[in-house]
Amino acid sequence: MKALIAVASLFFVLVISGCLGSSKSAAAPTLAFIYITGTGDNAIHMENLKSTGELSPSPISSFSTTPRPVAMVLHPSRNFVYVANQTSNTVSGFTLDHASGVLTPVGTALPPTPVCSSASVCSNPVSLGINAAGTFLFVLNQGAVAPATPAPATISIFSIDATRGLLTPIAGSPFSFPSLVAPNPQSLVVSPTAAALYVSNGTSGTVSGFSIAGSGVLTEVAGSPFTAGANITGLKIDPKGLFLYAADTANNKIAVFSIAGTGALAPAAGSPFATDLGPVALAIDSTGTFLFSANQAGATLSVFKITSGALAAVGTPMGVVASGSPLPSFVAVDPTNTFVYVANPGTRNVSGFTIHPDGSLTPIASPFQQTIGPQALLIAQ
Repeated sequence: MKALIAVASLFFVLVISGCLGSSKSAAAPTLAFIYITGTGDNAIHMENLKSTGELSPSPISSFSTTPRPVAMVLHPSRNFVYVANQTSNTVSGFTLDHASGVLTPVGTALPPTPVCSSASVCSNPVSLGINAAGTFLFVLNQGAVAPATPAPATISIFSIDATRGLLTPIAGSPFSFPSLVAPNPQSLVVSPTAAALYVSNGTSGTVSGFSIAGSGVLTEVAGSPFTAGANITGLKIDPKGLFLYAADTANNKIAVFSIAGTGALAPAAGSPFATDLGPVALAIDSTGTFLFSANQAGATLSVFKITSGALAAVGTPMGVVASGSPLPSFVAVDPTNTFVYVANPGTRNVSGFTIHPDGSLTPIASPFQQTIGPQALLIAQ
């Protein structure tokens, strides 16, 4: 009988310990909020990013948008979030509550803003960017070719109301350029320090560069487009605005360019740098010390130390999931540079890693399962 009581007591302790362990993440302080979009529904999903690096569901965790959200961008003020809706050719704007993380549509129940007048003028918005002053939103529209409704590849430009976050298209928007050919453009990035914007042109193997006028109008810089590889997808600029990094999916490399004062690009010494199979998305920590590459074909995350623009691999690529069809599509670093996360749409989850001072990674208790196939992540405090 005493033995039975002892066994029962031990079982009770183990159960309690397990419960405490499972509640550890929920009890930990919230460090930031992570927003997730992807295939599965027409909404932005939010989870609390805990001080442990774990993701914890929030009581209010889903915010409706229109078909089909594929990209997000945070306003420099951190007060607004904008979402590109690919199927409806619109952009949704939200105000961000920094205490709860709740997103509220800008205006008074206003519908999403069309990127242009009709699908024949522009279609398939896939990437967003905002200038450092927070005055203009830029939307990259892939366009479409037969047998779909033909539309050119364009860039829509909106002025942003600093108080309410409302969008107003500037005169002449959307704009087309010779180097943007439907449906090749993949992503758009805006310099954090200068009036310059860049677009990756997919299988064209190039990067287009533009200067941004005070009115928001774009002018292609001399020498654009710049040859970068075979299939250029994700782009990233370091926090000081000195170097542009371009993922070459076909060649399994990352091309690096120095950025001139004119906005022109020149290959950096040693470029391109090898990474794992199929790099598609890049992220850089806020100090500009480490670059992270989400590798779709390799189902991995690579880390590089940045020195004067050059990349040096840190360890070997980390697997993002154990099995299945992970197809990692996006990578994001938290504002404290402590954690990095990878979106895995094929397995409907998000992988998380702790970033150590030397750039090495340790997996968090992940992946974190999602109800959607995550394609884009945004982390905000």
